[in-house]
Amino acid sequence: MSDQRSFAFSAWAIRNPIPVAVLFIGLLLGGLIAYQSLAVKMYPNIQFPIIAVTVTQAGAAPGEMETQITRPVEDAVASVTGVRNIQSVVTQGVSTTTIEFEIGENLQKKTDEMRSKVAQIRAQLPRDIDEPQVNQIEVDDAAPIMTIAVEAPAMSDDGLSWFVDDTVARTLQSAEGVAQVSRVGGVAREINVVIDPDRMAARGLTASQVNTALRAFQFDAPGGRFAVGGREQTIRILGSVETVAQLRDMTIPTGGGQFVRLSDVADVGDGASDVRGFARLNGRPVVGFQVSKTKEASDVDAEDAVHAKLAELEKANPGVKFSTIFSSVTETRASFRATQNVLAEGMFLAALVVFFFLRDWRATAITALAMPISLIPTFLVMGLANFSLNIVTLLALTLVIGILVDDAIVEIENIEKRVARGQRPFQAALEGADAIGLAVVATTFSIVVVFTPVSFMPGISGQFFKEFGMTVSVAVLFSLVVARLVTPLMAAYFLKANPTPHERKPFKGFYRNVLEWALAHRIVAALIGGILFIGSLALVPLLPAGFQPAGDPDYLYVDIQGPPGATAPDMEATAQQITELFRKQPEVTNVFVQIGSTVSSFGPGSGGGGGGDLRRGTATILLRENRPTTGNDIKNRLREELRKIPDVRLGFLDFEGGAGFQQILTGTNPDNLEAAALELERQMRTLPQVADPKQATPPVGPEIVIRPRPDEAARLGVSSDAMANIVRIATVGDIDANVAKFNEGERRIPIRVRLPEDARTDLERLKSLRVPTASGGSTTLDSVADIEFQAGPARIDRLNRERRITVQAELNGGYQLGQAQAAVDRLPIMKNPPEGVRPSAIGTAEAMAELFGGFGVAIFSGVAMIYGVLVLLFRSFFKPIVILSALPTAVGGAFLGLLIFDLSLSIPSLIGFLMLLGLAAKNSILLVEYAIEREREGMSQHDALIDACRERARPIVMTTFAMGAGMLPTALALEKGAEFRQPMAVAVIGGLITSTILSLVLVPVVYRFVDDFENWLKPKLARMVTPREAPRTPVPEDRL
Repeated sequence: MSDQRSFAFSAWAIRNPIPVAVLFIGLLLGGLIAYQSLAVKMYPNIQFPIIAVTVTQAGAAPGEMETQITRPVEDAVASVTGVRNIQSVVTQGVSTTTIEFEIGENLQKKTDEMRSKVAQIRAQLPRDIDEPQVNQIEVDDAAPIMTIAVEAPAMSDDGLSWFVDDTVARTLQSAEGVAQVSRVGGVAREINVVIDPDRMAARGLTASQVNTALRAFQFDAPGGRFAVGGREQTIRILGSVETVAQLRDMTIPTGGGQFVRLSDVADVGDGASDVRGFARLNGRPVVGFQVSKTKEASDVDAEDAVHAKLAELEKANPGVKFSTIFSSVTETRASFRATQNVLAEGMFLAALVVFFFLRDWRATAITALAMPISLIPTFLVMGLANFSLNIVTLLALTLVIGILVDDAIVEIENIEKRVARGQRPFQAALEGADAIGLAVVATTFSIVVVFTPVSFMPGISGQFFKEFGMTVSVAVLFSLVVARLVTPLMAAYFLKANPTPHERKPFKGFYRNVLEWALAHRIVAALIGGILFIGSLALVPLLPAGFQPAGDPDYLYVDIQGPPGATAPDMEATAQQITELFRKQPEVTNVFVQIGSTVSSFGPGSGGGGGGDLRRGTATILLRENRPTTGNDIKNRLREELRKIPDVRLGFLDFEGGAGFQQILTGTNPDNLEAAALELERQMRTLPQVADPKQATPPVGPEIVIRPRPDEAARLGVSSDAMANIVRIATVGDIDANVAKFNEGERRIPIRVRLPEDARTDLERLKSLRVPTASGGSTTLDSVADIEFQAGPARIDRLNRERRITVQAELNGGYQLGQAQAAVDRLPIMKNPPEGVRPSAIGTAEAMAELFGGFGVAIFSGVAMIYGVLVLLFRSFFKPIVILSALPTAVGGAFLGLLIFDLSLSIPSLIGFLMLLGLAAKNSILLVEYAIEREREGMSQHDALIDACRERARPIVMTTFAMGAGMLPTALALEKGAEFRQPMAVAVIGGLITSTILSLVLVPVVYRFVDDFENWLKPKLARMVTPREAPRTPVPEDRL
């Protein structure tokens, strides 16, 4: 066949086996070595273009911080180019503004711009804030991989907390792959300087004066250099006291040359910071910590390193016990093991199918070897590309397991067919492999070009699936190389000659009759195919849409929101009730409750200022592995019980730690926004798709508001800044940057000046606080200001410089995110919101819309690229249309499979649809390529089509069954961790069944239609096209 000369690679390989053997031995060794070094992770490396600006101001209310800090920061950063979204969260003492940039922006450059913008407005911000922090956000930093509890009965709370902050953190951060250790619960040691208001007033002292004096004297500093005896000496000023007793004896200036000892106006002693968070394990007080890994590190290696270090710590510190509360690596390991098992099972089943058809163990072995020989070199490319074994690449490897054997099946089937007719294996391999070369190349590239666009999808989803598309493409390309070089080589030297040659059996039976009927009744057959396709589209509304399939992990999350003004004892009581409820359940092994925020490694504590949000927390419930009920069953059983716990908002979170459904409302009018959120919450309660709708933002809490009286304050020279400084220091202490530090070994312990605890609950004590006047004296706070109660927000959320309220809910069992979103969008409040209020799609809903849109573009691009490749290979614009006509035949089976298994349209099922594009095209290519060759050899079109179906039906059915068998273990999802991949396999198997059955009948029919159209169109085009060479004009003889 003349057109096959350019594909004679197989003949070269058969005649030159040593170079081929050396090549693949090298690839296999390189792949095995690379496999050992590939990191095992949950997610691929993704560069999130996000920068956070964090500002803390001790004791500041959210409303105050929004006005004075958050809005100026948002206005400043909004002018930076490339900003996509600006989100801010304001809680007591902390304002965090998160800026998301468009994909492709230089994040380091944008970070520098952000720092410059914040520096420009620093003078506009309050003076008493901690310096603003501008940092890039890494996805791995935001998601700790482990939560661990520590118990040590012999240690005090402070001692155990410092043990975690110092010993544990230093030890774990020395382990490879560990980035940060953050403490949960516990206390931070402080030197408490508890001032006596009466004694302070008697001496005319203010809390600010005491704090300033301590900071000025409790200080070590360099003093330069001095030469003594010809030797240069450094000078140090050591002002810091070494004991608490010395601190008590420190003198404080009172003005007019008078001094007073610190112990005369304050009680000085060792103590701890205010409790702004705690941790409980099964009701017992513990100190916990969370471990985050570095971005490039393997989850599995990092966890192993942490466990090894903890074992060393337990051995070196008898009485200390570490308990792993939660580890996301458990799920990562399960997914990795499930993929390994699925690959092995899929290879075995695919080989079994090949043996069933060929009934030759030698041919089966050659075909089966194509799978590992194609797969292992893929690891080498993954290693060179710095990919990891993660949820995306494991999905890719699972997907290609059936494809890797397809090309080898087509090659070996064609060779084996020639051997059966009496050819020697060597000659059969020489002729048979290259005879089908064009079809094999075309089928391979039809799959490669389908998945190439996936790697270049826009947004975060494009980064997420870059490794997926590249892994699939590389593995399939290796399968092509194996099919063109290794398979025919092994067939030539390994197959045995057939001692009893035989010719092909006559093409009879049901399929021949159906095919003849379809070719004789083309219009009716085409109409039937069209009706089936339209009918399959009718199944789409019946399929729910979701972001990803819900698994059944061995843990539950409960979100905890305490009531306004809740204290530490209030939240401890709530934590105990939650623990008791879940400990009664037979499926529960451990209950870990954490309230408040975490403390970073080596930090002395949150200090007096911000602390954690004492009203917010999370309960992590660990479930038994082998339990008769699912996590959703437990949720449904206990949801009503959670509602009975008084004075607290409780709700289950999804398995990623977030709400199952979220609807965001934004607006400039806080009152209208709050009213709209309440109405949305009320209307959502009527929907069956969601449960327990509530606002993510806690309700307003009580505030004490101090309003200076301008005339009186101006007369005495008392500034608002001075009032705020005095009140803050007296109640919670100064910010960490401004407090004096007590040195004890490697520790720098804050010296916190404030009122005694009983005075901080007495409003009269607050009113009588002394504030400095311009004359150098002092006056009481209530003489220059009015003090009153009012309600204010406990937390403020903002989106793109507007107020934001998020209404969240759980998804009821059986419903997907897309169904819930559609139901909420139909609510009256969403169609007609109050003036100035707008629904916003951000977060999961935005990501899902971006993902589905990206896959839509990828599918369209894939079809276009398949057509382009086929045009180049077949040198025709019309024959590729015949091949593409098979694509719709796969849709109905995929939809039907998802419906039967009660699965949703999600990330994996969309990937399955992409794969079906290539697989359906593959079947058509085998038919069309053979029919074209037969026509070139002089056959009539009808006979060529019949012969093509006769010769290529078996390899098509074989590859379909092999692909289905390879995907079957994934479709059954018998192992834990396989739920994510199941929809992909079900969609592929369902689509393969219908596309194989229908394409074997409809493709020949479409071939006839397209060929008739081409024959009709060619003469018309010929009259429009200029001839290649214009006729020559005769030259007159007189000009010669």
